[in-house]
Order: sequence, then structure tokens, then C-alpha cells
Amino acid sequence: MPGNNLDKFKKIIDKLPSDKRKLLYNRLHDMPSSEREVFINDFVKKYDNRQQKSPDRKEPVKGNVPSQKKPVPKKDRNDKAAPSKNGPVNKKPIPHNAPVKKAVPQKAAPHKEMPHKEISHKETPRKKIPVRKDLPPREENIDLDDLSYEESLNIEIPEKKIEEPKEPAEPKNPYMSVAVGLLSALLIIGLFYIVYLFNKQRIDGKFNEMFGMPPSDTISTAVETDDIVGPAPKHFPTDTPTPVPATPTPTPITLKDDHPNLKGKTIVIDPGHQAEANTEPENAIPKTSAEKDKATTGATGVDTGAKEYEITLRYALVVKEYLEGCGAKVILTRDTNEANISNIERAKIATDNKADYFIRLHADGIEDATKKGVKVYIPDSGKYLSSSTVEGKKLADMVAKEIGSTSLGVIRSKMYTGLNYADSIRSYQLVIGYISNSEDDALIANEDTPYKVAVAISEFLAK
Repeated sequence: MPGNNLDKFKKIIDKLPSDKRKLLYNRLHDMPSSEREVFINDFVKKYDNRQQKSPDRKEPVKGNVPSQKKPVPKKDRNDKAAPSKNGPVNKKPIPHNAPVKKAVPQKAAPHKEMPHKEISHKETPRKKIPVRKDLPPREENIDLDDLSYEESLNIEIPEKKIEEPKEPAEPKNPYMSVAVGLLSALLIIGLFYIVYLFNKQRIDGKFNEMFGMPPSDTISTAVETDDIVGPAPKHFPTDTPTPVPATPTPTPITLKDDHPNLKGKTIVIDPGHQAEANTEPENAIPKTSAEKDKATTGATGVDTGAKEYEITLRYALVVKEYLEGCGAKVILTRDTNEANISNIERAKIATDNKADYFIRLHADGIEDATKKGVKVYIPDSGKYLSSSTVEGKKLADMVAKEIGSTSLGVIRSKMYTGLNYADSIRSYQLVIGYISNSEDDALIANEDTPYKVAVAISEFLAK
């Protein structure tokens, strides 16, 4: 640092009041040498620049600045001379007979701002920096080199604290965070899978209950309990036709005298299952990856040994004849046990024909041999969801009452492919009973029961 700047700085600082000079020296003492040198050079440079711009500015007097009296304006040359310190000034004699003028109080002349060149540094009032009370107290952010010389005389200079430099934090590796996250996710998935393996049966049962199936009706076990139904039929002809056993000609059905008028209604009846299972998978729930076999053979009567696919077709033929006698248009998804129709294809027959009602016939079989009664399943989606809940219960109640059984009500479910793909129309899966139960097995095998089911369905459709 040039010696002349340091000397000038000392001369300037010596003109400050002692208390402010002490504060400034303390601050300079706490500064590193490099900052101290820059601060002094800038301070002297700015001071010199202000002196060059205002050469008439008088230097401040060292120490406290005393209050100054108001300057006396200069007298004109013709005015009487004021008394001086060296002696009285000659005055003209006043005649003794001159009238005495009473002293008239004079009004104080308005204050006139003096030209800048007439005001010395002593006469310049000190500027006060307003302090905002709504702001928190400022910490050591006062810098003398940003203030004018006069402002520096009235500023309180706080002591500057020197903070130790912080060591920069080591950069984190983003790949490490991703790897840790993936390992954590895999660990959690593995733990859940282990828990599932040890509780598979119980978890599967809870899952089935969520979709309206008994806990024992799992998809992966007991083909006879897999009640899958579906859409439009696709026939795959072969060179050698499969021999079709003779179907007994049903006895002409007599309509009840008070049978309903179903003229103008289109009803699609789906006899559940078929003679040969089709294990080729198909999508079970739209817009998901869930899959089920295209078709199964169904359950077997616990006492009668009757096959479910035979029972459902026998009932469907009776229902078709009775409803046609009431004036309805009736379409069967299959009229033979040797058909090969997937559940989606069965549902498509109903939707393509814009059916007013799609009724699927089933006779379930489950491990619980005590369960019996009439139950109705409806799709857990579609625009008829709320109304189908009420109507499905009504169908179960009417059929149970007509055949002398117990109504198990209605259940919304996503377990049945045929219902899921026919939720755009009124779709119902009617379980006439459980052939895994001896009482229901005997009731379903009774020759009068199909007719009674047809009567109950016709009255339901007329509601």
C-alpha cells in the first residue's frame, strides 16, 4: 500500500470524533491485511474525489463540532458601522429636541437558504439516517466506503466478526441414491412375496371375498367351481364332425294363465360351461392383464353325478320356450353341449344383439357342502351398476320363492369374464343352487324345477 495513502487516511481519521475513530480502528484491526489495504485506498480515493468536486468545502474541525451562531449579514456601505472590539464607532449626535421613537417589534425575517459556497462544513447540519422499526436489526453490513464523509461521522460502526470458512460439502453421487432406492424396493417386494407364500391360502380367500366369491372358490383349484361365462360364439369346424348325442325332445310347455307379455324384448340366455374345457387363456377383466380359461366344464352333482354344463343347457331350453311363449325374442349362446365358445364370445352375443337382458344360468359346486340357495352375480362396473344391484336381488328372491329354496341375495363381482364384458347391458348370472349340496342337488334334478325357474324369470322380466 502506498505510504501517502496511509498518511492521508490517518489525517482524515484524526478529524473524526474520538469514539468513532476508535470504532473504526477496531474494525480495521479485525480485517485481514488484504481487505484493510483495499478499504483504506478506496476511502482515500473517494475522499479526494469529493474534495475535487467541492473545492470550497472546508475541512471538519477535529473533535466535537460546536454549535455556530447565525451569521450576520453584511451592511451596506451607507449603513452605520457596527461597534468593533477595538473601540466605539463614531456616531452622529442626536438633537436633544428630537422626538423619541418607540421601539416597534420587528418581525423575524424569513429564513433564506444560503448559497452553497457561503456555508462552511461547520454550518452543515448532520444528516440522520432514519431507522425503520418494522425491520429486524441489521447485522454487520455497514460499509464506510459506501457512505459520504459527512454520513460516516454520524454512523455507529459495529465490530465485525470474522467467520471461519466452512469446508465445502462433498458432492453426492446420484447413481448411489438410485441404486439404494432400487435395492430397498426389491427388498420390500421380496418380503411381501415371502409373507404371501406362507399365507397364500388365507390371502387368496380374502381376495375372493373382495370380488364376491366364497373364500374356497379359488381360480387355481377345482375346475368344477370355476364359473366362467362370456361373449359371442366362434365355431371352429373340423373335417370330422364330432358325434352329437341325441337331445331328448322337451315336453311342450304350458304357459300360466297370467303369464306376462314380453313382446318387443330381446333376451339372451347363456347356459354356463361346455362338455370340453378350453384352457386357452383370455383376458378376464377389460383393460387389465388378468386372464382365465376360455371355458370350463363346471361342477358335478354330489349325489346325482349330473354335469353342470348338461344342467344349464336343459334349463336354458325350457326358459327359452317359455319366454318365447310370452312374446319375447330369445337367443341362446349355445344349444349343444359340444360347443366351443369362450366367455368373452358369449358376452359378445348379448352386446351385438343389443339384448334388453343377458341371463347366464349356473349350478355351482364348492367345497363347503352345507352351502345352498339361490344367488345372483352382477358385474362390478357399467352404467346399470346401481339398478342391477336392486334388480339382481329381486331375481334371486323371485326364483328362490318359486322353487322353494333360500335366497342368498346379489353380489357384485369382477371374477366372471362374461359379466365383465357385458356390463353395457343388464347382465345377471343366476346360480339356481349348489349341486355340491345334497338338498340343492336333488332340487335341481327335479323335473318341475326348470319350469318354475322359467316362470320366475318371465315375471322378473315383466317388472
